[in-house]
Order: sequence, then C-alpha cells, then structure tokens
Amino acid sequence: MDFTAPPFESSVSGQSGMLVYDDGTAEFAEGEYPIPSENYEETYTDAEFQETQTFLADGGDRFGVSAITFDLQEELLWMGNQGGHVTSYYGPGMQKYTSFQVHADQDVRQISTFDEGILALTKSTLRCQVRRGVPVFTHSSENMLEMQCMLPMAPATIVMGGHQDKLILFDVAQAVETGVVRVGDNGCAIIRRHGRYLCTGDPLGVVELRDPNSLQLEHTLEAHTGSLSDFDVHENLLVTCGFSQRPGGMSVDRLLMVYDLRMMRAISPMQVLVDPLLLRFLPSFSSRLAVVSAVGQFQLLDTVALDEPDICLYHTNSAGAMCLTFDVSSNCQCMAFGDSDGSIHLFTSHTEALFNAYSRDVTFADPVETLPPLSISDNITPFSTIPMPYCQSRLASDWPEELLRKAYRPTPVIDPATLKNLKMVGNIGYAPNPGGLRRNQVAYKLEKSSARGMKKIYGSDSSRSKDDSSFVAIPKKYRKIEVKYSKMGMDDFDFDYYNKTGFAGLEATLPNSYCNAMLQVLYYIDKVRAALESHLCQREFCLACELGFLYYMVDHSQGFPCQASNFLRAFRTIPEASALGLILSDENNSKKNANLTRLIQNWNRFILHQIHFEILDAKKCESYLELAKAESQGPVTAPFVYQEKDFPSIMGSGIRNSRNYKEETVEAVELPQECEESIEGATIEETELSSIFSTRQTNIHKCLKCQKEVSKESTQFLWNLTYPDASQGKVPVSFCDVLTKSLSPEQVTPAWCEGCSKYQPTKQSRRISQLPPILALNCGMDNPGDKEFWQTQMDLLVQKAQETAQSNKDETSASSAPPPSSKPCRYGDKCMRPGCRFKHAGRPGEAASSSNSQLYYTNAWLPLHIKADLGENGQLFIRKKTDFAPGDSSASEPDAPLPFESSQHVEYDLQSVVCYIHDPINPDKKNLVALVNVGPRYHERSLGSPVSQWYIFNDFSITPVQAQEVVWFSLDWKVPCVLYWISKELKSQPEPLIQNPITIDVFSEDNNLARNGRKMITFTPLSAEEMPSEGELVAMDAEFVTLNQEESELRSDGKTNTIKPSHMSVARITCIRGQGTQTGEPFIDDYISTSEQVVDYLTKFSGIKPGDLDANFSSKHLTTLKSTYQKLRFLVDIGVKFVGHGLKNDFRVINLVVPSEQVIDTVHLFHLPHHRMVSLKFLAWHFLGTKIQSVTHDSIEDAKTALQLYHHYLKLEASGGLTAALKDIYQAGKRMQWKVPGIE
Repeated sequence: MDFTAPPFESSVSGQSGMLVYDDGTAEFAEGEYPIPSENYEETYTDAEFQETQTFLADGGDRFGVSAITFDLQEELLWMGNQGGHVTSYYGPGMQKYTSFQVHADQDVRQISTFDEGILALTKSTLRCQVRRGVPVFTHSSENMLEMQCMLPMAPATIVMGGHQDKLILFDVAQAVETGVVRVGDNGCAIIRRHGRYLCTGDPLGVVELRDPNSLQLEHTLEAHTGSLSDFDVHENLLVTCGFSQRPGGMSVDRLLMVYDLRMMRAISPMQVLVDPLLLRFLPSFSSRLAVVSAVGQFQLLDTVALDEPDICLYHTNSAGAMCLTFDVSSNCQCMAFGDSDGSIHLFTSHTEALFNAYSRDVTFADPVETLPPLSISDNITPFSTIPMPYCQSRLASDWPEELLRKAYRPTPVIDPATLKNLKMVGNIGYAPNPGGLRRNQVAYKLEKSSARGMKKIYGSDSSRSKDDSSFVAIPKKYRKIEVKYSKMGMDDFDFDYYNKTGFAGLEATLPNSYCNAMLQVLYYIDKVRAALESHLCQREFCLACELGFLYYMVDHSQGFPCQASNFLRAFRTIPEASALGLILSDENNSKKNANLTRLIQNWNRFILHQIHFEILDAKKCESYLELAKAESQGPVTAPFVYQEKDFPSIMGSGIRNSRNYKEETVEAVELPQECEESIEGATIEETELSSIFSTRQTNIHKCLKCQKEVSKESTQFLWNLTYPDASQGKVPVSFCDVLTKSLSPEQVTPAWCEGCSKYQPTKQSRRISQLPPILALNCGMDNPGDKEFWQTQMDLLVQKAQETAQSNKDETSASSAPPPSSKPCRYGDKCMRPGCRFKHAGRPGEAASSSNSQLYYTNAWLPLHIKADLGENGQLFIRKKTDFAPGDSSASEPDAPLPFESSQHVEYDLQSVVCYIHDPINPDKKNLVALVNVGPRYHERSLGSPVSQWYIFNDFSITPVQAQEVVWFSLDWKVPCVLYWISKELKSQPEPLIQNPITIDVFSEDNNLARNGRKMITFTPLSAEEMPSEGELVAMDAEFVTLNQEESELRSDGKTNTIKPSHMSVARITCIRGQGTQTGEPFIDDYISTSEQVVDYLTKFSGIKPGDLDANFSSKHLTTLKSTYQKLRFLVDIGVKFVGHGLKNDFRVINLVVPSEQVIDTVHLFHLPHHRMVSLKFLAWHFLGTKIQSVTHDSIEDAKTALQLYHHYLKLEASGGLTAALKDIYQAGKRMQWKVPGIE
C-alpha cells in the first residue's frame, strides 16, 4: 500500500505516529478477510511508489526474512531467511529462479552479489554460490564467531565484521582470509563504503571512519547515546538512526542525526514521521533518503531543506509483522522489504520497472517438453494419444473383481414406423431410413428423473408455477435475514456466522429499525461520531444524545450486534418525525406497505436537521448558563424550548404553518423542494454538523419584466438529485452533469413581484458560494421516470463499451483473449431457475449474456471519485476523477479545461451508499442496506490494520465487498437511495477528539417526576467520599414491563415457533453498595417513567403495579430513563464491577454495553456445564437459608441476595469446596424439583 499527503505543514510536525492516506479504497477478495492482496491498478496511481507484489517467501510459514538484496548484475532479487535458506526471484513479477540451503540452522545475515555468484553470510560461515544454485565454497574459521555484516572492497576482496573485536579481510578468489584488524570490544555491526573512508558502526551508537587501505581509525562520531540502528553515507553526508537512553530504558530517536564529512561535525538533524529502524540513500537521487520503521511504514524525504517539502509516507501490507530488512535497487525504481512473517513486499515506481539500468541476461533452465494439452470437453481426441506406461501389475485405478460384473446394454425398441415398412429377407429385416438418424445410429433414451427432480425443487412455490418472469436472483448478503428464535430467545443465535469483520451490526427486531442503514452511515463519519459521543443535554428525548449513547456501544461491543432500542424510543416521541410520516406502527403490514425508498430519504433529511438543532440548542443553553453564572444571577434554567418553528424547512409545504409564509422575503413564491429544505435566513450558528454538511448558497428571484432581483442567503444540508425529462430521448448524460444541474437549478415560474405589484414570470436560480466537506444526496428513484433515466444511462454506457470492444477486436488479431465471463452455475445446463445470472455451458447465446452482465458491472454510471470547482460568481463545474491503471490508453485523455477561474477545488470520494433491496417474490422481505467505505482509523481500532475497505451493512450481517460492486446497480432489485461523498481534505484531517460528557455530576442532577405528595425514598444517595472506584463492587438488579406481547405460531408438530419476541422496557433499576460501612445499602432505586402504553406490568415477576410509572399517581422515586442511564454509564466508565443474577438480559433491555470483565453474574458462578441454570430464589434458599420472592419480586432484595451469594462463592472457592457445593445443589434441585419449600 502507498499513501501520499499534501504539502508539509508546521501543524503536522508535532504529531507522532500519524498516517496520511490518499485514497480510502482497498479491494478485498470475495468471502475472505483480512485482505490477502489489493487491486493496485485502480488506486494510488499518483504516488511515486506502489506496492505491486506481496507474497510469502520460501519457508515463510516458519521463518522470517532476515536479508534481502537486489542483484547488481542481473534482474534478480535475493532473499535469505532465519532458517538459513536463500531464494532468488526474477524481475518485478517475482518469478522464482533458484532456491537452496546455505546453513542448517543459522540465519542468513547478509547477501552480497558479484560477477560470478553471490556471498551469503551467516553467524559463523561464509557461503559462495553460483546464481544457478551450484555451491562454490563454504568458509568458516575461529575468527568468525558472531558475524553480522560484510562489504566488497575490491573485485575479489571483502571485509567482514560482527559482534566481535575484529574485522576480517577475505579473498573470494582464493577462499582464504588475508588479514585481521582489531576494532575493540564493541565490535562492528554495520559497514558502509565512502569515497574516502570505510565507515563502521558499533551497537553502542558510535560511527567510526577508517582508512580504506589500512583500516586504521581516523575519526569517531558519537551519534546516539543508546544504540545504533542503521546508517548510510552518500557524497558528503552521513545519516544515522538509533536509540537514546531515557529514564526507564531506551527509546527510539525520532530525529535522524546528520553529519557533514567535509567538516566532521553534526549539522541540523532531520525529523521524520515514523520510528526509524532502517535507512538508505536512493542511489539515483543525491538528496533523497528512505527511512523505514519496524511496523512497515517508510518515508521518503529530502536532505536538502525545501520551502514546501512533500511528505511521502507509505505502508507495507505487513499485517502487523515487523520489518527486518530492506534494500533499494541500483536505479531506484524498486524497493523490497522483508518482514518477520516471512513475506516480501515489492514497491515499484511503474509497472515496467527494472532492477538495474543495464543488466545482463539471466540464464534460465531448458524448458521441459510437455505433452499438448487436452481439453476436458474434447470428444474427438482419443485417450490413446496419451502414452501409458506398460506394467505387469494391477493399476491403482482398477476396481476389485468383486465389485465388477459384465452388463450389456439392452436392445432398444424399434420404432413402429420402421417396423411398418420392414421387409424380411430370410431372418434379416430391411427398412428404409426414416431420415431422423444416420446409418447404424440409435438414439439413447436418457433418464429424465434428475430434471424432474430439479423441476420439483424449483417449482414447489405456487407463486412461481404460472409466471416465473418475476424471479430475481438476489445474493445472500443483500437479502433480509430473519432471526430464528428458540426457547433460549436470541442467546443461541449464531451472529458470528453473518459477521466475521470485527465491526458491530444492528439488530432489526424493533419497529422503525428500517433506519439501521443510515445509522451505520453516520457512525462511520469521524466528525459526526465524535460530535454525538461528546454531546449531552438535559432534554429527556434527544436524538443526538441517544445516538451518542448508541455509538458508544458500537465502539465497545467488539463486533457483537447492538440494539438501537433507546434511540428508537426517543425517535417515536418526536412530533416532527410523526408529522413527516417517518414513524411506522408495529403492525405487520406497516413496513410491507411503506415506500422504503422515499421513507429513508425523508429520514435522512430529518435526522441531519434534527441533530443540528439539538446540538445548537445545547450550545445556546450552555452559553446562557455560563453568562448567567458570570453575572452572579444565581441558578437559572434553560430558556430554550424546542418548538416546531425551529424546523422551518424539513416540515414540508403541507405542514408548515401559514404564519411562517408571511415571514418570507418573497411572498407567494412557490420555492422548489431544495429551497424548502434549506435553513432559512442569512445567518446560522455553526455546529459540528453544519461545519461538514452545510452548503452555503444564494437563492435569486429575478422578475423577467422589470428585472428586479431579490436574493437571499441560506444554508442547506442535503440535496435532491433532479433528472432530465425523459422526453429528451436516449441522450448520454453523465452523473456529474446531473449533479451540477441539481446543485445549481434554474426555472421560470409565476411569482409575485413587488416592483410590478402583480404576478410575473420569475426566474428562480441558486448560486453556490461554498461547497461542503460532505456532500449528502438523495437519489429520488421513487418513481418510474427516475429509474428509467438511470437505466437508460447504464444501457448507453454498456452499448458504448460494446462498440469499443468490437472495434478493438476488429483491430487486433484473432488470437486475442476472449472477454471475461461470469461464474458458472453450480447446476450447469440442468439449471431450471428462470433469470439465473450465472453461466450455463452449452446454452446458445449464453456467452453474449454473460459478457453483457460483466459490462454492466465494470461500466458504472455512478463514479467512485469526483472533483468539483467553484467560481467566484457561483459557477460550478463537476467532473469524474478516474484513477487510471498504468498503461491504460484512456489515461492519455486530459481533463477538460475549466471555463472559469476556480476559487474552491474539492475532490470527493464516495463514502457510502444506501440501497433499497426489493424482492418481487417476497414483498415482506424488502429491506435497506448500507455500503460504507470504512476508513483506516476504524480498522486500526478493531483489527489493528490501518486499511480502507467497502462493507455491506445489512442489519447485523456485515460482509466485505469490492469497490466496483458499490456503484453497480440492478434496478429490478438494487436501487440507490442515499449517497454520501466525503472530501479528501476532511479524510486527511486528524481524528477528532471525543470528550466523555458524562461526569460525576450525573449523581447530583436527579429530579423526581412524581407529582403525588406521597414520595417514598428507598435509597441513600452516594456522597463524594463513597463514589466507587475501578474494580469495586456494585450489586444491581432491574425489573421490566412488556410493551408488546410475543407473537408465536403453532407448528404442525405441536411445538410453538416464535415469530417476534416480546418488546420489553425497563421499569426499575436498583444499584447497591458493594463495600464500605453501608454495604448492602441502595444508592440508586429509580422507577423509570414511560409515555408508551404498557400491555403487561408483569407484577408477579417485577413488582411493578399500574400507576407506579405514571407521574400523576406514582409514589415512587420516578425519573427518566436517560437520567438513570447516565448514572450506569458513569459507573461503567470508571470501571466498577457489577454483581447480579442474569445481568446479560438486564443490560440488553437497558441498552448498555458492559465489558465482560466488569460483570459478575451469579447465574454463571453457580452453574455446571451442560446443566440447567439455577434461579436466584433456589440459590438463596440452598446457600443462604433465606426465602425471597415469596409474593413478588423486589429489585433491592434481589440485588442484596446476589451480593451475598458472590461473597459465599468467594468463600467456597477459597476453601476448595466449590465443585462439591455445585454438585450438591444440582442433586438438591433434582430432589426438590427446583422448588423452594414453603413458597412454591
């Protein structure tokens, strides 16, 4: 992988470990993860170097690559591993050339090439080999104890050094040592050649300059205080990297030490962005330097100070392996890296790179004569053309005699028409040939059982028996997945089968969960996620707060699916959402009858404005409170009430109040839909959301009679794509042209003119003044006209591609490669599925259809990258940005010149697409999916590898997909709804910081909502000294009520099948002190107010009675779910350990993710594998001798009992009697039938 960055700025220099990425796309192979390889032809073509090869070297499954060298005479790359094995590879294609072992167990430490062969240095030996693999000699002596490095001094002389006190001069021609020079106890770990000196470096950070003839010491440079990692010398500069002594040990020096060999003194050091481990000068450049870190990052930098130096930062696809060695080719066109996992990574400057400027020819082995290939479908060539060795014994393919018997084909029945004309001559009958068969030819009657079986399988659905034209083959990853419920609920459902990525999906069992796709889209935008997770306000039902809580869960769920129940609960209470028709009822037909395409686009428009105004209100409240506090006005309350008038745009023309129209600048003007969606007014307060989504614009209304012009400044978050009229015919129109017209529309409509005092034709136009960092688009596509236009444009692109391919085919020879075909069908020519999109051998016209499907896939109308230019006067020019593959003929086509001078240039990458999946066979299975380009920061957090990859988010199913599949649409089942484009500038910005808004103040902001005068306080609030710390115990229990009953059906075998589980809501939460002087005393005992209808209070199991959750009648400590939720979040954040019974279900209904190491569940502590779970009531009776839950459940009693059981568990574990106690309770349970005496 390679990454490039904008010009170096001072704000970047202070950051450590920063990765700057150019393009966010990477290609994963279908069904595999992590990425074994990448498509280098579609991305990063603007970089100086590209990673063109990543492969496992010989022995790489056992040993890492310890030495790597480019051959200076031939086009070969030499590799030595830690197992003493050497392998060479030919050319940039890395074709294996030779491979041989140079030592039984010592690692290869350096490889050097010369005219006749190579030299491989190990710990105690020097091996010489011919390039073809023939060994010449192996030298070892008592002087070679811990060798590390070598350097050619003359055509036949080398000098060797290591972690020993001597340098060894060696004659390669005679294979003898010619001299030994003492260098001190520190030894010599690195040797480099300079024109005037032989430079050696020892492990303690000292570089010594010696005379190249006598090897006597002349100068000493103390480069690093800790250790020397690597150094290189070129012309008059010597650059080193290493470690420095710091308190507590050595640390990497981020500064490269630079020495001028003319003056023998240090000059200004050079700062790098990576932790330097290895470095090399690039031979073809006098001032370029390559610096490599241990994790595979490397940076190219100039030793000459520039005004605006470029940061060239790259990363090898090493998957976390340590980089052990690297080398640069003599012509600086290739760089090779070897890592500890045994992989080799080759970076080249272009596709036809060479290792040397002038290389001699490589000697290859004579080709082995092979037999001509025989196609498996060849029915003409006899098998006797392949010679078979003659042998007397039985062949391995011979069947045993007992399994063989002679069977003759039965004589076929003669056709009655033939018998009718038969004439007998003796005992032989003669008849004329009816013409259907050749002479001596008989038709076999093939069995049709298999075909009938296939028809039965695929024709069993009565809905397809009459008309199969509506059948559409939808891939599994796009289909709606139904959760299979069992008696364990969802606990035994295998979510990992549908998600192997490490990212968290969202469950879709609750009403209005159609918005899961958009929730995932917003989550994978860094600034949106950071703004929401840092937001907190006092409003009970705030979507921004609930989204922040949800995204916090997604961050910490470690790939397990989350449930947006609290967000959907708040969403159902927003009156604007209900007025816009965004809230679906819980009836089965509500989603079935809903237009999901229009619904998700309206939801997208609503959520952006809603979150913006909620964050804006919170900022206003905060500033007002700070101002009041500064003026010593005492405690104040927030004066801002969230009213419908705060939404002047998203409510639509049918909902807005008539008095709002009187406040418009131009009265009686029917604005287009986009103007209605804009935030009215010339000024708007900035929020985190508006800073990345808002497009500043000017709406202009010009009377065509009196030429009076009225303009109005506004800001818009979202745009609707408007398509040309279908009456124009089949005219090619690019997506960029449609987008340009949608952003800058013009229309003439009658409107009231103040100058003329009557209705006049008015030209309405929009002028963009600033493009947003994120361009959010609604595609429309909810009417046949939009779909017809989109399909027409795709057809025209495919038609153009076919014409181009045909013209290229006519120009090339007949031996050119055939066009690619699709995957073959698993059923072959027996496939009975109508509309099957796979290839079927032997069917006429199949090749053409396969080619067409491939052309639709590769020629998408929607581009992955676009660039937009904005002029001073609002002119807008958008065009497609294509990353051409090297050698592509189309790459020679230059961009069209701009018709104006650009004042703002933005390059956008497609970030996410929300698609509507329509199944015509099962209309109730329609759903929405999101295709999101997950950035490197998310991959680094969850997988440790900073890469980018497209994924399809289908509720809790997450699958990696290729980038081309994102922009491919089959409008009969896959329809685009929402597009998000993100600018490269925003992607390159540092990751925004998240400030946890939940502090200890949540325990002091508790209000009782009960209006009844009789208020029962059953808990003692925590004091400041009692606040739990990390690792301390808190006992917890929760009680629930039912909002919707479970739906189930009775199967034919008499068992019940759960269709939809019951919808539970938390009604009471209790937390008890686990230590201190008041151990066992509750500090939270909140009853949760609910505005939704409760169908069952479950009083027998929850202790909740009708009226307890109603503020008008309740005598309990009644509060909001958000208030109590913040307290639990604070306890989770500080690291307390929760003790309880069945806490997994409690936290699931509360909608809170708690790390497993912070949960102590007694249901698992007192449990034997492969046995039933034991109830809290039975555990308390058996171990504690107490009877609980005699009449009803009480959460305080249950939490105290769980805490006592945990202390009893610790005593049993300390005494070693835990296993015996568990066996005893299961025996008692079987004997008592798990019933407590005197209660049940």
